[in-house]
Amino acid sequence: MRLSSWEPVRELVESSAVWSQFIYRSELDSTNHYLRENKDLEAGTVVLADKQTHGHGRRARKWYSPEGGLWFSFSLGGLSSQSTQELYVELLNLVQDILGDYGIEAEVSRPNDLVVGDKKIAGLLIEESAGSYIIGIGINVNNEASSLPEVVKEHSTTTKEITGEEIDRTEFLRDFLAGFEEIYEGKNNN
Repeated sequence: MRLSSWEPVRELVESSAVWSQFIYRSELDSTNHYLRENKDLEAGTVVLADKQTHGHGRRARKWYSPEGGLWFSFSLGGLSSQSTQELYVELLNLVQDILGDYGIEAEVSRPNDLVVGDKKIAGLLIEESAGSYIIGIGINVNNEASSLPEVVKEHSTTTKEITGEEIDRTEFLRDFLAGFEEIYEGKNNN
């Protein structure tokens, strides 16, 4: 598995009006947990880990996050619980569109997953924390679904399994952050 250079992501974040900073770690327990525990970080902070040891989804379900996937979170202020429902839809549609750019036809599986056939390829979680929101996104990219625990692997897939090739995770994340910035600025300029 090739290592990603996250410099293009850092450059995008540094030139952004939406994103405030980019934090990369090779391993974290959870990118959402990192943001929740570091309350002094500005809204718009993006945290990425190559691997999560205690990633989680809805209802505290474990999200297996081995190396090769795309595991990241970001914080936003100024949302209401009503706008978080809309945000789920917009975020899932954005990830769905980017997957489509790679020839992967994913469908939304309510309330917070993307599937190809009946296999999960991505999920997201929005959590409220101290008056702001933390959005966590997990995308099975170049990780091997076969290395996941038995209970999960039969219901999971990855972009690599579908396309037969590794996808540039840096490019995927950069496309996501740029796409979300357009959505977020569009909402705030209306």
